[in-house]
Amino acid sequence: MSTLQLTYFDSPGRAEPIRVALFMGGLAFQDRRLKFPEFAEARAQGDFPLGAVPVLDVDGVKIVQTAAILRYVARIGDQTLYPTDPWSALLVDSALDSFNDTLSQALMPSLFERDASKKLAMRAEFAAGPMARVMTYCEGLVGQSAGPFVSGTTLSIADIVIALQVLQIRSGILDGLTTAMLEPYPLLNALADAYSADARVVAYKAR
Repeated sequence: MSTLQLTYFDSPGRAEPIRVALFMGGLAFQDRRLKFPEFAEARAQGDFPLGAVPVLDVDGVKIVQTAAILRYVARIGDQTLYPTDPWSALLVDSALDSFNDTLSQALMPSLFERDASKKLAMRAEFAAGPMARVMTYCEGLVGQSAGPFVSGTTLSIADIVIALQVLQIRSGILDGLTTAMLEPYPLLNALADAYSADARVVAYKAR
């Protein structure tokens, strides 16, 4: 069994889907959570291959890219989280990359904006543009699969990412993004509900 260490900030963010997948797979790992000064110091020392986190250390080898890490964790842990069927895997990969790349990258600038009015304007532009495009696309994928998840009845790593994003917006923690903005996507809302009801997710939250 490999020795695993996941490094990220002391927050959910991009590492939370990985933490959930590791838990679902019953995989022991060190959850290294950094405060920003610790992150800045470690980055200055060259600890992160691309200067960013999350980073998964596998037996001393540091690996980056959230989607790649998620697929690896699924393959060595709960293998139901990543389909073996090529078509289902394509759907999962497409949804996963759409949320991890297009959506996350578009949201990122507003996370660092300190001016409240500018942040709200950025969030409105985000919701009307990238968020609407990605969620409309993934709503269609779920519709084609008959749901509740991207590739059907089995929860995947893509569903973890989608559900956590939907739940984050529902929580109200992201100023300017509201539950009303999720109303055009009933299938993604249902996906998030199905994720939350999964026994493994319930156990993760209760740990």
